[in-house]
Amino acid sequence: MKRIICAAAIAALTLGGCSATAKSGKADGGKVEAVASFYPLAYVTSQVGGDQVDVTNLTPSGEAHEVELSAKDLTTISQADALIYLSGFQAAVDDAVKEAAPKNTLDVAKAAKLKKLSAEEATEHEAAHAHEGDHEGEHQGEHEAAGHDHHHSGFDPHFWLDPQRLSQVVPQVVATLSQADPDHGDTFKKNGKALQDKLTDLDKQYRAGLNKCATPTAVTAHEAYGYLADRYGFEQVGVKGVDPEAETSLTRLQEVSNIAKDKKVNVLFSESALGDKDTKTLAEQLGIKSEVLDPLEIQVDKNRDYLQVMHDNLEKLSKAMKCQ
Repeated sequence: MKRIICAAAIAALTLGGCSATAKSGKADGGKVEAVASFYPLAYVTSQVGGDQVDVTNLTPSGEAHEVELSAKDLTTISQADALIYLSGFQAAVDDAVKEAAPKNTLDVAKAAKLKKLSAEEATEHEAAHAHEGDHEGEHQGEHEAAGHDHHHSGFDPHFWLDPQRLSQVVPQVVATLSQADPDHGDTFKKNGKALQDKLTDLDKQYRAGLNKCATPTAVTAHEAYGYLADRYGFEQVGVKGVDPEAETSLTRLQEVSNIAKDKKVNVLFSESALGDKDTKTLAEQLGIKSEVLDPLEIQVDKNRDYLQVMHDNLEKLSKAMKCQ
């Protein structure tokens, strides 16, 4: 695992009183300085905050599951007016929250109503991180010194791909920003309602677009689409499990190949933000296409926001599964 948090840097921030700068309200009339741990939460925070909030995204690029935080990031967190994150998804952020989070900190896990992983999926997580440890023994002492817990929380974190679940966290973000800036609480509430209306429309479009599918199975690079599949009634088959860092066995590749043939799947979905060699190789072996489906853990294209990418995903899924 490449993620290493410098415990000394966190301690220095805490001892230096940086965490004391966290505010319960904006007394200076300036914008709220909000921090979001990864893109979907940054999107919601920005939509709710509007012109009254500046949002820093801790994961602007790379692999969201394994984000690294710099000393600058830790300072930004400790001095923020508000922090919005998902516990159990990014261990580096969890560590920073324990040490230097501002007073107005929101963990969206409860509002998102995360689904517990099966015993098999949980075992896969354990194996993936054990494998990483085998290859990074030289860093093991540093990881332990920083107090890392390499185990995931045992829940599927990808709730934001279900518009209804993402909508459920909006009121919590409204409340958190209102605590940081009570004077603009009504504005945040209005913006939150507007965002929820957009997500309701998106939900309706997905229901219509994924209706009566001739091939209701999507083969994906990793199982990020469980909530989406449950909501709209199709089957997700992942080359990798919920953890994109897990190893792909030859047995699993053969299983996916057999499922694709049996279900008459004509598209395998890879991801632009991940190494998708296994998926593309499997697609070639099956003689079918490989398309890119975006799990929206990061914003790959700065010119396309959450709603636009979700519409792109809908078009690709509807076409691949031959929906009416």
